[in-house]
Amino acid sequence: MRIRFLAIAALVLSALLAVPATAATDKVDDIWFGQIVHHNRHFDYRGRACPTSAEMCINIVATYRVVPLSPEAATNLRRAAGGQARLVGYRAPSANRRHNAVLYVRRVEKA
Repeated sequence: MRIRFLAIAALVLSALLAVPATAATDKVDDIWFGQIVHHNRHFDYRGRACPTSAEMCINIVATYRVVPLSPEAATNLRRAAGGQARLVGYRAPSANRRHNAVLYVRRVEKA
């Protein structure tokens, strides 16, 4: 009985310690290259589902909602609308069915 309790406690403790470690690694900036599209009151990224640094990626077109993290990124995002751009930021899950994910961008460079 005591061994079962210790095993369950160890499992719960390891799960609690692993969650913050994986959540922190998701916010690593990467480079995304694709088309910027004006959609309602925001902008969408349409392009590869993976960042440019990914060695392997499924060849599908993804639609991510773009959220600028600075006023400069917002201004450059409006300038890049309708064309290709390089976005520097990180991807997060989306609760919206119209978007595959959300891209939080720090820098937008029109290509």
